Amino acid sequence: MSTIVITSNGTLGDNLPYIELAKALKTRGHKIRMVVNEALHSYVLKAGLEAVASGRLRMGPEEVRRNAQQWNQLGLLRGQPSDQTISLKNNDNIMARLKPLLNTCHDTDMLISGFGEDSLAAVIAEVYDIRWVRSCVAPFYQCFSQPEIKDRPNYDSWLDTKNSNRFILAASPPFCQLPPEYSQVHQTGFWFYEDSDWSNGEPSQEIREFVEQEPKPLALSYSSVPVENPQEIVEVHVRAAAKLGRRILIHQGWADFNQSHLPSDIDRDNVMFANGFIAHDWLFSRAAAAIIHGGIGTIARSLRNGCPMLVEPLAFDQFFNALQVQKLGVGAAMDSQKLTADRVASVLDKKVLTPDCKRRAVEVAEKINAEQGLIAACDLIESWLSTDHPSYDTADSEFVRK
Repeated sequence: MSTIVITSNGTLGDNLPYIELAKALKTRGHKIRMVVNEALHSYVLKAGLEAVASGRLRMGPEEVRRNAQQWNQLGLLRGQPSDQTISLKNNDNIMARLKPLLNTCHDTDMLISGFGEDSLAAVIAEVYDIRWVRSCVAPFYQCFSQPEIKDRPNYDSWLDTKNSNRFILAASPPFCQLPPEYSQVHQTGFWFYEDSDWSNGEPSQEIREFVEQEPKPLALSYSSVPVENPQEIVEVHVRAAAKLGRRILIHQGWADFNQSHLPSDIDRDNVMFANGFIAHDWLFSRAAAAIIHGGIGTIARSLRNGCPMLVEPLAFDQFFNALQVQKLGVGAAMDSQKLTADRVASVLDKKVLTPDCKRRAVEVAEKINAEQGLIAACDLIESWLSTDHPSYDTADSEFVRK
């Protein structure tokens, strides 16, 4: 049995795959410790794992809503007024993050770091002379330098990735194919977090009856991403649904979409709010289309269930994910800063709610459901654990050991 520390950062879609990886490794007999944001500790503990505070500022629903402007990179790039100057990337004390990781890794065989934790993980691996596995659940971190979506992600922002043999990308090849120069990256497929509450539990009878009526409703979910004006987002989408003669279910999520945001002239029988938790697998397998922000977790769930998508990206990997959705023909993308009811209704009608789009979404779902991403990842990790020396196997990294 080996002792493995896993450290990750971000919101739900960034962390839950690592919790599922930890669960899978634990079933193989390994001892797992997770160094993650305090807001995610309940998920870690529920999985029967050891949770350690990361030293980062807490990032849960209330915290992200207080800094919603910082989650809208398009708005910031286009010069929208902001009285907040805190950067999401730099709002943590490095030493406060280094100490818990040092303490947790003192008797560890391997450290697995999610993207954003690489710099500290490299130091820890050097100090303790332990194996280090780099990983990412999204194909890249930053893919754009201008407000518009680019044609290709900035893979070079993966620091030294091209020279790393112990790098796992937990994204499905049918979703994104890496270019040849990144052949050393091990692409396993998505790691889907599974929870007994998600797989066995069902929403209320009221929600079930609403969703399972024909024609199928639209589903609006920004998951664990906040927005600056939730009322505006709700109004645009309920009016778009009304123009299409469609019902719409709106997931509360960390944006806190709720009944108070509904315009008074909208027929409330055609709108349902799902407050609190609702399983995306249950919802997306029944919805006509998912209207989402484009985070990798929500994208993966939509693809898994063959659900066509309208992606409205705000920041980070969401732009590249939106581009991939368009390339695959499983949905469309819109500028999240230029949404109107007419535009949203038109794009949904012409590009998303079509037989061809649904057919392609189902084809991609079949490929993704045939993958064994977690098994492939665990096999890789155990093969690296069995090696005699914790060398990073990199050609040019400053952390190479002779």
